[in-house]
Amino acid sequence: MKPLAEQDYYETLDVARSANLEDIERAYRLACDTYREDSLAGYPVFEVGDVELLRERIEIAYRILVDPETRRAYDHELSVQASEARAPVGTGAAPAAAGEIGELADARPAAHVLAPLDALDELEESEGEWTGARLRRARLRQGLELDDITKITKVNPTYLSFIEDERFDGLPAAVYVRGFVVGYAGCLGLDAKRVAASYLQRYEERKGGAKRRLFSRK
Repeated sequence: MKPLAEQDYYETLDVARSANLEDIERAYRLACDTYREDSLAGYPVFEVGDVELLRERIEIAYRILVDPETRRAYDHELSVQASEARAPVGTGAAPAAAGEIGELADARPAAHVLAPLDALDELEESEGEWTGARLRRARLRQGLELDDITKITKVNPTYLSFIEDERFDGLPAAVYVRGFVVGYAGCLGLDAKRVAASYLQRYEERKGGAKRRLFSRK
């Protein structure tokens, strides 16, 4: 079995990429039952931090895969990564860059990379819209780098940076952005759907305004 840090969300729930909603629900319930406190009693091989990390990973995987839109965005990102992995490595400076990427891939995130889902209650409960700057502050408050978020969500770090900087012109269609924000927010233990809805409203307003300005010049 792959280390947790190298698993995608399907592998975390032990379901096929073609799994339907019923399969995902069943796998989620099984995973939750398997890693309950009482189920692990007598198994000292599991460290407390490892179990908590796994439970949080299971919860985020379920959140992403049970929602058709976020799942579609996640599948798209996995396909992009698979295509990039199959691309031939060029000559010159490319091998060095590939080596650096390999070193990053081999690195193991610390147990705190996945924040507890009930963490940062003050941020979850506060009113106001979720902007890119607010997401960045929430990330920094937990001491996380964008690379940490990428290792968990498999979302391209460039897109994560664009989300924080609100470079909407560099982001893909809204359905994909929603999936990225859900994954990002889930890693911070935030209410992922509420954060995504707030951010997407801002995204749509800005994109719509840009289109209106473009047409007004014609």
